[in-house]
Amino acid sequence: MGSYKKNRNYDLILFYFMGMWLLSVIGLLVALLLPLSIVIILALLGIALAILPFVTRLGNIVIFLIPILFGVLHLLILIIMIDWLGAALIISVFIGTIIIFIAVAFLAIKFGISEALLYALTILIVFVVFAFIYIFIPVSSPFFLVVAGIFVLAFALYTVYEIDCIRNQFVRENEVLFLALRLYLNLAALIINIIVSSKRRK
Repeated sequence: MGSYKKNRNYDLILFYFMGMWLLSVIGLLVALLLPLSIVIILALLGIALAILPFVTRLGNIVIFLIPILFGVLHLLILIIMIDWLGAALIISVFIGTIIIFIAVAFLAIKFGISEALLYALTILIVFVVFAFIYIFIPVSSPFFLVVAGIFVLAFALYTVYEIDCIRNQFVRENEVLFLALRLYLNLAALIINIIVSSKRRK
C-alpha cells in the first residue's frame, strides 16, 4: 500500500491538515469565552487572512493562526444556524464533519491507500457518521440532515481529489504548510483561487 505515496512531504501535509482542524476546535472553544463583538471582529480577520496566502507569502505563525480564527468563524456560523435549525442538528453535523476529515487524512497517512479505495472509504465514513447522527441524535429536521450529509460528502470527496493531486505532484519544503492550508480551507480555497487567478489575468 505504501507504494501509492509519491512525494516525501505527503504525510506531513496531511498531518498539518489534521492539526489545522484541531486548531479550529481550539479557536471555537476560546471564542465561547469572548463577547460576540470580539467574535465577529476575529471572524472577519480570519477571512481576510485566509486570502493573503494566495497572493503573498506568509510566515508559519500567521498560517497557523488562520485555522484558529476560522474556528471563531465556525462558532459565529453555528450560532446563526442553531437559531434556524436547532442545536442538536448543527452541532452533531459540525462534530461529524471534523471527524470525517480527520479520519480521511488519517487513513491516507496510515495506510497509503489507492485513490479509488480512499474515495470508497470516504463515502462509507460519511454514511456511517450521518447514520449514527440520524439514529442516536434527535435532530429537528431529517431533511436538512440529509442535505447536510450531501454537502459534507461533496466537500469530503473534493478533499480526497485534492489529496490525490498532492500525492502525485512534487512538493517543495516551503509549500507544505500552504498546501495543508489549502486542503483545510477546501471550497473557500477553490473560490479564492478562482478570484485571484481572474484578477491576475486582467
